[in-house]
Amino acid sequence: MRYLIRFDVHQRLQHLLLLTSFVILAVTGIPLLYRYTEWGMAWINAMGGVEEVRGWHRLASFIMIAAGIYHVIWALIKKPKGMIPTKKDVSDFIADLKFVFGKSRELPKYGKFTYVQKFEYWGAFWGMVVMISTGLILSYPDYFSPSGELYAAVRVAHWEEAFLAIVFIATWHMYFSHLRRRFFPFNKVIFTGKMELEKAEKEHPLWVEEVVKRGSGN
Repeated sequence: MRYLIRFDVHQRLQHLLLLTSFVILAVTGIPLLYRYTEWGMAWINAMGGVEEVRGWHRLASFIMIAAGIYHVIWALIKKPKGMIPTKKDVSDFIADLKFVFGKSRELPKYGKFTYVQKFEYWGAFWGMVVMISTGLILSYPDYFSPSGELYAAVRVAHWEEAFLAIVFIATWHMYFSHLRRRFFPFNKVIFTGKMELEKAEKEHPLWVEEVVKRGSGN
């Protein structure tokens, strides 16, 4: 079977750090929010108590910060252009809608990244900015000295963004990345870095054409 290189080792490691930190943050964050409920406290006690759970939550937050810094440095060095939105993304979105509603029989041809993947990327980037900034204020109130109203607003923003991220990852991201028929039940590309040529030709035909022209899979 022939493969194309889709993600380098740095991208795969960044994703692994983000994935690991996100799971730990979700598992520890939800019971902390509901620690005054019976089920929330039971969840916390099962993980070793409030201080233990808070410790893991903070550790995961620093892993996420490290992943974000790692990605920014990598992007500044590599200068990738694939995730920058273009006019074609708008036309692809419209073409997709026409296909879904039976107005067209052809799906748009995608490059290396689709408008859906770009939306996820920039959504995650913005979400990390909100989560990290609000999380630091909540973790170190003595340093940031927020007023009572600001602290309450930051707390609400932190938890609402957290729930939005959890729901988004559990539904939208899981469906488009893993649960669609072509990838079900698990898409290994982000972990191996390689994509089967047959799938690439169906999912990203313009990218395959570009790779063929360059004469490599990088």
